[in-house]
Amino acid sequence: MNGHASQRGEPTSVGIIANPAAGKDVRRLVALASTFDNQEKVRIVRRVLAALAALGIERVWYLRDSFGIVERAAEGMTQRLDIRPVPIPCTFTATDSERAAAWLAEQRVACLVTLGGDGTNRVVARSCRDLPLVPIATGTNNVFPFLVDGTIAGVAAGLLASGRLPDCLQRWPRLEVWIDGTLADIALIDVAVSRERFLGARAIWDPTSIEQVIVARVLPGVIGLAAIAGAVCPRQDHGGATVKLGPGGTTALAPLAPGLVVPVPVRDWEPLSPDHAVPIETIPCTLALDGERELRIERAEQVLVRLSAAGPLVLDPRLALQEAARSGALLIPPLAL
Repeated sequence: MNGHASQRGEPTSVGIIANPAAGKDVRRLVALASTFDNQEKVRIVRRVLAALAALGIERVWYLRDSFGIVERAAEGMTQRLDIRPVPIPCTFTATDSERAAAWLAEQRVACLVTLGGDGTNRVVARSCRDLPLVPIATGTNNVFPFLVDGTIAGVAAGLLASGRLPDCLQRWPRLEVWIDGTLADIALIDVAVSRERFLGARAIWDPTSIEQVIVARVLPGVIGLAAIAGAVCPRQDHGGATVKLGPGGTTALAPLAPGLVVPVPVRDWEPLSPDHAVPIETIPCTLALDGERELRIERAEQVLVRLSAAGPLVLDPRLALQEAARSGALLIPPLAL
């Protein structure tokens, strides 16, 4: 059995961070992305809570948001759950998610269920340390989170929290942006180097403005800028890749956003091993992290993007239930009925 939960201060506590802004960026104007409205997020969280209660979880900590997703989900629940807001001042910005993840990690809750896309999970991963994530996809590209029903995610989180799950946590890599020797930010999927001088609309999808894409993992079959690497690079089981865009090489057909499949000229690519760094030579530049423009660099002596194996711990809900079925974790002893 997994001893992870039993080593924590509150083995039957689970955290929830639901981002009401996830899945609503400008890419819906240029592509065919699905929309997870906030009412649907309420329904997803309600299913998560019902599953947690069925697994005997006693307490749920949640981050308050501007729509009240978790509060609305909890209304009218017949199951007994001690649902409490994370006690931090809220500004209803991304900073709240980062601070809430840090607080939950300090409280040593068993795991954190997130509702959002790659950007939401990137912010959470900045500060969650070794707090396992159970990410439910409600964003745009959704390379990091899982497109899974809230019921299944809730059962997986409940099994982990109650100590009944065989150890199936996975440590995923991350990309670190270092500017003049200081860690400036991280990405979970990709870092894109753009010549555009303004952040503007944060989402990025136009390959003509991008010079380079660095990916934490080579993942064929994903959507977004990471799809370029997935199209041209052989699968790297323990590493990522860096891809330089432009004429003179080959052309990759890549799904850069839902419903948006375009040819992308690729000059060259190289594999990227853990603990190795890629120097960024285009300065000034804008760096897009996991598909969103985040860092504008006007001048710097050295900018590096380093692949680190020390990314977040992740629980794949479907894998978790497979392992639970294999170990008998979903069986109820006759005397308990």
